Amino acid sequence: MKVSIITAFYKGNAYMQQYKRMICANQQQLSSQDELEAIIINDSPEESVVLPEVGGDCNIRVYDQRENSGIHAARVRGLLESSGDYVIFLDQDDLLADDAVAHHIAMMRRWQQDTKEMYDMLHPQLHMTSMAETMRYPVLVSNAVLEQADGSALWYRTDYHKRCVCNYKTYLNVGNQIISPGQCLIPRCAIPEIWTQKICQNNGSDDYYLWLLLFAQHTPFVLVDEPLYVHKYTAQNLSADSRKMDVSTYEFVAYLEAADSVEQKDLRLLERTTRYKDRFRNGGVVTKLLSSIRNPDILLANIIFKIRTKTPYGFNR
Repeated sequence: MKVSIITAFYKGNAYMQQYKRMICANQQQLSSQDELEAIIINDSPEESVVLPEVGGDCNIRVYDQRENSGIHAARVRGLLESSGDYVIFLDQDDLLADDAVAHHIAMMRRWQQDTKEMYDMLHPQLHMTSMAETMRYPVLVSNAVLEQADGSALWYRTDYHKRCVCNYKTYLNVGNQIISPGQCLIPRCAIPEIWTQKICQNNGSDDYYLWLLLFAQHTPFVLVDEPLYVHKYTAQNLSADSRKMDVSTYEFVAYLEAADSVEQKDLRLLERTTRYKDRFRNGGVVTKLLSSIRNPDILLANIIFKIRTKTPYGFNR
């Protein structure tokens, strides 16, 4: 099994020593039948990627964009330049555990074997259907350590929150349940064509866009309840800028409305959720009250989510 770690680079040489050490460590944990490559897409053409000498040789390749095109375009370029059966879109400043890739591969093999055995038991005389084939290629989502200015915490801490990772409706009426695609092992064969063609110009929500497309085509999401990913705190994380994330979300919703890739009722709920949260965060008391009265279902879903996940992430995100 071959895995490609794809990283969009933007003036990130300060992170390259820890990045190379992480790639080398993960390669050393693999069995002889597995392979790992790292693809760095340099989206800051005025600055070259400098990989340190330390750490020994590991399979890292660098490609330069002709001009700054944004993180979504860089990730798509990385897909074109990579050859892994599975991909991890890792940010330049974040980290994987030394055994993260090996752990993901083992989990994927176990899932595929269990799925095949179950299908063979239920339908021994039949070829695998397209739906059964889809079930063999899930998105694996690891738990994560979330660093903040006031310390670190495990991200999925309650059973309820862990179930939300795999629940499509929660992505529509609460929000993105995955901190970063660096948590995820994604089957290349499952990535929808529209995601590689309709590129978000505004950074922030291209991963949210991808998850919704994958859910819409019934790709399973499976939680790997191990903290294999660390979301580093840099005080510049884009995911902390809710307004920019909203602008990016509005952009991909427009793409989805034109493409019929997601059901219209789901898109209406997603757009209503995004606009409600935007108004709630940025409006005064009257705006907050009126928006909540107009969207009682979303308000209730987010209150329940906030209480049961024991996290501030929710309607105020």
